[in-house]
Amino acid sequence: MTADNSSATSGQPGILFVALGYIAAVLTATTVVIGLMCFWAGADNGLFQLFVVGLAYTFGCALPGFIVTVVLARVLQVRAWLFFVIAGGIDGPLSLVFFDRSLLEDTFVFMVLAGGLAGGLIYWLVGYYRRGGAAA
Repeated sequence: MTADNSSATSGQPGILFVALGYIAAVLTATTVVIGLMCFWAGADNGLFQLFVVGLAYTFGCALPGFIVTVVLARVLQVRAWLFFVIAGGIDGPLSLVFFDRSLLEDTFVFMVLAGGLAGGLIYWLVGYYRRGGAAA
């Protein structure tokens, strides 16, 4: 007996790929933000601690927007990479508005925006690329 982890009729990923895609997106978004902080702001002390805190923060705060994106993608049958990149870019700064307005600085918002865009692309690559998402 094999476990098919995708919906054959819709081309949408199964729950395993959704979860793996979210984890990969959070890791990517956090890495991009921390990398930009190192480059732009010159932060270089305590990077591991900063990464762990950023990872936990991103995982929890981006989850509501991610769930909305996955539900919309399933309902609208969207598989295009641009949809997920834009959704990731919106999710990052929007989660700052809802969860921690104290982080709404111009520079940090742009870092979070870049991380969200990268995370959205990675989610699409994990969940949709091999399912014909490139053509949709």
